[in-house]
Amino acid sequence: MLSTFSPKLPGLNISVGSFLPRILLPSSEGMELAPIDMVEPGALAVCIYNPGAVNPFPLPPPGLDYPARMAMLAEREVALYVISGLSPDRLASWQERVGLEVPYLSDEKGAFAAEVGIPIKQVDERNFRTHAAFILHEDRVLAILLETDLAHNFEGLLAALDVAEGREPGVYELPDKPTYG
Repeated sequence: MLSTFSPKLPGLNISVGSFLPRILLPSSEGMELAPIDMVEPGALAVCIYNPGAVNPFPLPPPGLDYPARMAMLAEREVALYVISGLSPDRLASWQERVGLEVPYLSDEKGAFAAEVGIPIKQVDERNFRTHAAFILHEDRVLAILLETDLAHNFEGLLAALDVAEGREPGVYELPDKPTYG
């Protein structure tokens, strides 16, 4: 798990301790906002960052309960939002299809990706573009987790939040049992 908190990851120009850029992007609120605007002052947040023009996280497989997982974050008073390479219209459509009102920022023009970089996953000495979750205190990066969102590595996300809150990571009983296949 320590590698998920690595201060420098391939493809990213930011690291743990740095701040997200204060770039204004089209938002789910219908106005241009910066990442700092997505979080209450002093609060923790999870930003799912997917620079590609693909869904920020997948449509739920059978048995996965996104609202229950969102409730687990809400119980911790942790905000969740998305920064995506999709257009605002496509993000609104995605939001409707996953059945969640996840706040988003659209980086369709790539300005945020140009500053932050594009996370790279290395498999068998090959590089693949991927997505990441940033654990944030307002807009300061506390942890970076590759390929993590509400569907993928959610337990790792909860562990990173525990560490950010000064707690020992625990054992997490998820409210759902997704099936793949």
